[in-house]
Amino acid sequence: MSYPQRIAVIGGGSLGLFVAGHLSLAGHAVTVAQRSSTAIPEGGILAEGDEQWQASKVGYATLETLNGPFDQVIVAVKSHDLPEILPQLGTLGNAKTQYLFLQNGVPWWWSYQEGQIAGVPPKEQIVAVVVYHASERTAVGRLKVRRVPGDRYLLARTDGSTDAALEALVAQWQQAGIPTHYAPDIRAEVWSKLMGNATFNPMSAITGAGMSDMVFNPQVRRVLLAGMEEISRIAAKEGVQVKVTPEARVKRAEDVGNTRTSMLQDRLAGRRLELDALLATPIALAERHGEAVPVLRTLLGSLSLVQPGDPFVSGR
Repeated sequence: MSYPQRIAVIGGGSLGLFVAGHLSLAGHAVTVAQRSSTAIPEGGILAEGDEQWQASKVGYATLETLNGPFDQVIVAVKSHDLPEILPQLGTLGNAKTQYLFLQNGVPWWWSYQEGQIAGVPPKEQIVAVVVYHASERTAVGRLKVRRVPGDRYLLARTDGSTDAALEALVAQWQQAGIPTHYAPDIRAEVWSKLMGNATFNPMSAITGAGMSDMVFNPQVRRVLLAGMEEISRIAAKEGVQVKVTPEARVKRAEDVGNTRTSMLQDRLAGRRLELDALLATPIALAERHGEAVPVLRTLLGSLSLVQPGDPFVSGR
């Protein structure tokens, strides 16, 4: 998989831009698919912050104008955009295409049975990706990269297995400068990541606070830890033992600085908030198992009053 590949990245957010830029600079032909053809940036992708580079050869298209087949299709959109995208994926590849999903929350494939959704590729071509990386899209085609210890992109088949194609993917991404690893217990990694996404993201979107503001505030920290305990209990009911403790999860966030979460970025930009995969689905699973989750319910209930784009109260 060292030869130049044709790669489609669906989603022009911070993660999509980061991966697209690195793979382009490594010599691959990369196209980023976004919703609007009117917001196509000049100069490809420009990164600032802890990394400074320009991937000027990255192309842009809409999903409808993507011209497959591609060797890789990297899906980096919010979970609520997937129902529109999943049925179209089969038209973008062939029997050798690898489909990678960079999603937060409980992923679409968690309880998926083969053939449930028309157009979805076979499981042996699907790669689950769990990401720890706090970058921020500052404009169309522009991102601010922040690198901290522990940044990583964890890859595996949805059942945690690996194969030659996946091993080649991991090596290729590593060679492109993306901190990538194979994660045999990918299902546990999903819930470890969700401990943060289901707590940090909603709290920041409700309050407008950055990461440091939240984790160094004793009262807020207690709420975050309680919510993480609830996520850990739901995971256990789903047969998953989360390896990281809530305290360790919060401790790692101390190194991120006062970065804005993706949900806060979405609120400020007037974009739809990702509530289902991060909160509604975990709460539904908790109900199925008879597990009380008062913190998660409070966060979801509070977010029901939040309208994307609404200003925060002055003097917070």
